[in-house]
Amino acid sequence: MKYLITIVTLIFFTSCSNQASDNKNTQTEVHVAQGTKVTLVGGEKWKVNFATTKGINNMISLIEGINSKSSLSDYQKLGADMKTEFQHIFQRCDMTGEAHNQLHNYLQPMPPLFKDLTEGDLKNCQLAVKKIENHLEEFNTYFK
Repeated sequence: MKYLITIVTLIFFTSCSNQASDNKNTQTEVHVAQGTKVTLVGGEKWKVNFATTKGINNMISLIEGINSKSSLSDYQKLGADMKTEFQHIFQRCDMTGEAHNQLHNYLQPMPPLFKDLTEGDLKNCQLAVKKIENHLEEFNTYFK
């Protein structure tokens, strides 16, 4: 399964790089999310499609189901469910241009965290949930 996610992600990023915008706007705000830059131009949030917003909201709901009594199997199920939502975002992506590129910058750090949920021990899973939770909270900072 991890190889499938890696292959899908690589294919998606490769195919999407062909859609890069030639627009050279001045970047006024930069956010570094685990090595990936999400930028805003003029402080304006990027517009995303409904499927993306729904997928992010579904991921937030999944994370909210985890608590201090969650077991390793709960985290593993969460990892699988998060991967599924992530794949749905990619499958339903019809965005183009710079908003599309910035969305990819935002999404890129997530698959390794999903892997930590499915393959990690309890402590690593808890850490991964915190990282995913923090990352998901930043979505509305950059996208509308």
